[in-house]
Parts: sequence; structure tokens; C-alpha cells
Amino acid sequence: MPEYYLDLETTGLDPRTDTIVTISYQRLGMVTGRDEGNLNILMTWESSEKEVLELFLPIFTGSGPFSFVAIGVNVPFIYSFLVERARRNGLEAPDPLYLLGAKPFLDLKPLLVMMNRGSFKGAALDRFVNISVPSESIPQLYRDGRYGEVLEHVREKASELLRLYRHLKERMPELASAYRGTDEHS
Repeated sequence: MPEYYLDLETTGLDPRTDTIVTISYQRLGMVTGRDEGNLNILMTWESSEKEVLELFLPIFTGSGPFSFVAIGVNVPFIYSFLVERARRNGLEAPDPLYLLGAKPFLDLKPLLVMMNRGSFKGAALDRFVNISVPSESIPQLYRDGRYGEVLEHVREKASELLRLYRHLKERMPELASAYRGTDEHS
């Protein structure tokens, strides 16, 4: 069951009208969360959104639901963008019910909310990690053709999210053990 870091950068939040800027993914070790391959960044400015999707979707759908287990922040948002943008580009889109019901994924967004004392407002990855180019600047950087800064953001975000993921993988078993040992659990 290979785990993959997965993220998108987009020109906005509406997959009906906004487009994909980059798709980034990287194979991870299931036990450690460590890199087991290079960070792959598919960039629409080097080809087109359609060509990027044509390259990525076969990797993503693979040979079954467990061939690509996505690890990311707000994975349902990522999935909705992949589905809608594939449709808008005349490609066969993955079935949303399959993606959300049968294809496993790990979404770190709920953990960011808990790290933010239960508040959704402000529970963005940028708040908890070191990223020099903020996520909200990506659409304008892309429109301005400042692709180097977009790539810097994509690389930093991947590195920081994976650092957080490894930290959580290491600490969660301790948290589970501590919880099992409390009186509240019984």
C-alpha cells in the first residue's frame, strides 16, 4: 500500500472556473513517512493543464484503490479539483464516490484543526510550518509568470508537510499509549 504525498497549486478555490498550476507527488515509506522517491512536480506552464492531468491520472488511479494512497492537507479539495478539471479538459475523470468512499487517503487537515485548538479558522499548514512564499500568493505569482517562486513554494511546502507527517507518525503511537492508560478510556 504505497503512500504518496499529494498536493495541488491552483489559480483559485473553484474547480469549475479556476485551473491547476502544479500537481506535486512523492512516494513515501508507509512505516516511516520518509521519502522513497523524488518529488515530482508537474507544471502547467511547461505544457498545459490537460497534458499534466493526462500524465498524472494514470499514476493516481493505478491498478486499484491501494496503489496510490494520498497523504495531504484537505485531500477532498484536491480530489474535487482533479475530477472537475479532468472533466473540463475532456478527460475521463475518476468517480468521486470511488475517490471518497473506496480509495484510502490520509488528510492532515483535521490534525491542523486540533493543533489550532479546534478552530478551523487559521488551521492552514502555513501557520504551523516554515514556508517563505505564502500559499495565497500563488495565483498572482502564476499570473505574473514568476514560476521560480511558485516552485520554491511547492518544494518548501512538500518538505515541511512531510516533516510534520513524520513527526506525527513518530508521536501518535505514544499518544495512543498514553490515552489507553487513562481512566477516561475505560
